[in-house]
Amino acid sequence: MKTHPAHPAIWPSRRGAKAGAALALALALAAPASAACGVAAGTVKVAEVGERLEIRLDDGRLVRLAGLDVPDPLRGDPETAANARRFLSDRLAGREVGLVAFAAKPDRWGRVVADLSPSEPSGGAASAAALLLAAGFARVRPEFETRGCVGERLAAEAKARAAGLGLWDDPDYSILEASDVEELARSDGRFVLVEGIVRRVGVGRARLYLDFGGRDALSVVVARKSQTAFANAGVPLNALAGEKIRVRGVLDDRFGPIVEIAEPLMIERLGRAEANKGTKPGG
Repeated sequence: MKTHPAHPAIWPSRRGAKAGAALALALALAAPASAACGVAAGTVKVAEVGERLEIRLDDGRLVRLAGLDVPDPLRGDPETAANARRFLSDRLAGREVGLVAFAAKPDRWGRVVADLSPSEPSGGAASAAALLLAAGFARVRPEFETRGCVGERLAAEAKARAAGLGLWDDPDYSILEASDVEELARSDGRFVLVEGIVRRVGVGRARLYLDFGGRDALSVVVARKSQTAFANAGVPLNALAGEKIRVRGVLDDRFGPIVEIAEPLMIERLGRAEANKGTKPGG
């Protein structure tokens, strides 16, 4: 059964509304540098960290940490999500932090799309997102707004994954194999990481298909109009046949397992198949 997080209605205070207007102006002025990793938007105080790692500010606003997939209390071992919440709360709750904005307007649930920067970085990590990734309590979930952060974030994620930290010790968050039909079906509707060898690149009228095997195996779908952008980012879609890749996105298994992606950073190239014989997902 698919589960979807509840998103409470947010009624910002007058102080929060003024802060939102200032944030919109800051982002508008910073538009030419939109590929940077967020825009500094002042100092805020953290009231509490919610069970889904949404962060309530003292002025009533709710912050969603941009570009992250964080543990879900209803997925896998409940302690994974509980430990992540304790970890972040210990470092943020009751403290003044810098707000690093990624969008001028709240998302459709009224949340500020941002990162938070503690005044005293812990362990060299300069933001809440970096802290979570280094501790293994988040996975990189590329968004257009966070594209300037993804390289550094993927490196932090890889170190935590190699060490088996946090959610990487929870089988429910493991990297899936593109040929594992049963596990893919169980992951329908979830954000996943999947690895496999591209067997064929199919070309449709409006979309490209990276096929990983037979009829029931995974297919990755990309809009053809995005082909040039992917090539410019070092991911030439037509040349991926025979290559091992890792993809990340939401799995749709209604008509066979499909992951539709829009950002080049949602594909990681792991080398030609001949060079990866005998390797397991997660490297």
